[in-house]
Amino acid sequence: MPDVRLIETDRGPALESDTLRIEVHLNKGTFDVIDRANARAVLRDVSVSVHLRDGPTFNTRGEGVELANSNEIDDAHGIGLCLTLTRETDEDEPELTFTISLYESGFATVQTEVQNTNVAPIRVESFHVLDRATLNLVAPANTLRFYKHGWQSWSPTLVLDCAGNDIDATPPVTGQGTRPPTADGRFVSDLMTAVVDPASSYGLVAGFISAADQFSHLWFDRDENALTAASYADGIEVPHRGTIASEILYIEASSAPLEAMCRYGDSLAAQMEALPYDHVASGWCSWYYYFTNVTEADILANLEFLAGNTAALPVEYVQIDDGYQAEIGDWLTANDKFRHGMKWLADEIHARGYKAGLWLAPFLAGANSRLYAEHPDWFVQRTGGPAIATINWGQNCYALDLTHPDVIAWLRDLFRTICDNWGYDYVKIDFIYAGAANGVRHDPNVTRAQAYRRGLETIRDAVGNRFILACGNPMGPAIGLVDGARISPDVAPFWHPMPQGDERASLSTVSAENAIRNTLTRFWMHDRLWMNDPDCLLVRDTDSSLSGDEVRALTTVIGLSGGMVLNSDYLPKVSATRLELISLLLPVYGRSALPLDLFQAPNLPRLFELDCGAHRLLAIFNWSDETATIEAPLPPGRWHVFELWEREYVGVCEGSASVPTPPHGCRLLRLTPELGHPQVVGSTFHITQGAMEIAREEWSGDKMRVQLRPVAKRDGELFAWKDGRIQTVRVEGLTDARTIEI
Repeated sequence: MPDVRLIETDRGPALESDTLRIEVHLNKGTFDVIDRANARAVLRDVSVSVHLRDGPTFNTRGEGVELANSNEIDDAHGIGLCLTLTRETDEDEPELTFTISLYESGFATVQTEVQNTNVAPIRVESFHVLDRATLNLVAPANTLRFYKHGWQSWSPTLVLDCAGNDIDATPPVTGQGTRPPTADGRFVSDLMTAVVDPASSYGLVAGFISAADQFSHLWFDRDENALTAASYADGIEVPHRGTIASEILYIEASSAPLEAMCRYGDSLAAQMEALPYDHVASGWCSWYYYFTNVTEADILANLEFLAGNTAALPVEYVQIDDGYQAEIGDWLTANDKFRHGMKWLADEIHARGYKAGLWLAPFLAGANSRLYAEHPDWFVQRTGGPAIATINWGQNCYALDLTHPDVIAWLRDLFRTICDNWGYDYVKIDFIYAGAANGVRHDPNVTRAQAYRRGLETIRDAVGNRFILACGNPMGPAIGLVDGARISPDVAPFWHPMPQGDERASLSTVSAENAIRNTLTRFWMHDRLWMNDPDCLLVRDTDSSLSGDEVRALTTVIGLSGGMVLNSDYLPKVSATRLELISLLLPVYGRSALPLDLFQAPNLPRLFELDCGAHRLLAIFNWSDETATIEAPLPPGRWHVFELWEREYVGVCEGSASVPTPPHGCRLLRLTPELGHPQVVGSTFHITQGAMEIAREEWSGDKMRVQLRPVAKRDGELFAWKDGRIQTVRVEGLTDARTIEI
């Protein structure tokens, strides 16, 4: 039997685990979610509703519900119990049911379903799986902080102070179609959110763990202290006796919201069957140096440099980005800058020992393309013509209709040509939000999410087990179909975004700062949903306005994120010192740090901590424009503290460590528990300072032995605490396993 109990109360049934209790009020048509550890109903007066297009809304609140059944569950999320409840309806009303599941591991899920009992079809616009539930975190609503998750890769993802207001955003940063109306004090998030009291760190994590069929929002209304969670059926027609269900909502109360967000990510990955992988991808990309001016010769120049420096730059992929194609949409025709063609270039990449990658934007086509001229009926339609997905490359770009069978056949042939005939091992599919554009499709009974996912399924089927990197990517429906996903706006060789008038409207535009923000805040996705792509590492000291400290900050964030490492510089021109920054991240460690002060920091998180087993890494960031001394709290105990960038032993610290940090810069501390005997306390071979390069460490008497394994950086130092002082050992030419005696 599961460790979840069904209890009968005088108001209705209740489910109870060691941590949560769900109480149903049959006569009111509502339920409460109670955190047993704090004896607090974190959600009260919760109802569910279904909204019909051009029709009424049916809500359980005030109508009463009946218990249809209760069952044990044992699924991808664990074991527990569930209750299915039915709204008491009049004869001419659709039948609304909802299922509450409580898992013994400490979270609940809710899903809503409607059956059409009328002879005439109905069109379902949306489900409110939580309909204006009262949120009770004890702290006043205007002191809470709201985690706003963006719709697609470039959408701002950050924590907002509920004393203020939400940030304004327009498509394609937000999805077209149904979304809640803007209101003062209303905060809206896509797919999931966390609402947290920053003083106590107590809060609620809620989000949809299924996402294949419907896009979704969660929003918090500060003045009503109310939380709503909706998934959108987009007016799907439901025939007589037909049914349609919402996506499944996850709910967890926790005093450790970062860990709860990770558990939510685990459940989302399990439900959507995220793709596994055995290592994190690395490579070189043409975009951020050449942009659309890239030529065949440029690719070859960097390819030759990589082939001549394989030890220091052991990357896997060479990726050709935008600039090779004849037109946006005419992907199989190369322009004059690539006179040998794309198959020839893939062969050249393979001949030098690398896998070949190719960029394209397969869900849209430009007005100047042959594809659009020959197939104007292949596009999503709106009043006045085809749906514009973006205005870019000096032209309107239209959204392909992914429900049209001819488009699906074209997509399949396109990717089979690129992968099977040309030999590309990796495809970067960009601007793919176009697949979810709002408008009229060939098949009108498909949601935006379903149409978008249908396109991704076609690509997955065509490329087989080759690598798919998604960019401009609406998140939920892509899970289980892509190997990697961009989780940030474009990086840039400058720090702040270009002014857009309102500073908060600039959060999705290109800049190093914006790329860093989303990389820190989308930590919970990596190694769960896919490989996070934090966008490219730019280390060059020419053709860039990034300072040395800003480059170090970008390097640190990418390295500690655990995500993909793709460089995008003209490598022959990069200095040896800056090239070492790339080597410092290779091979990729693969695990993500946690932004410790996500809900307390006034802007971006300043503390990014990675548990490496025998030691921890703590990155301290200064996002201000002036040097600042930042006091960072340390875990309990006494710690040897070593700072990587200045190669400085700070000392044995307890409670906190204070380090002066340059503007837009960082300090990367290795925290080693002080054990009273000789220990390695620092290393300059790898960003993890020992997790990758130190295979074993032991001491006996006055001798200390360290077994090293090779990483990309072959020359470096070990710093050891021995005989009451720091001893530095220089190691050069680390090409194979070696034991060092200190």
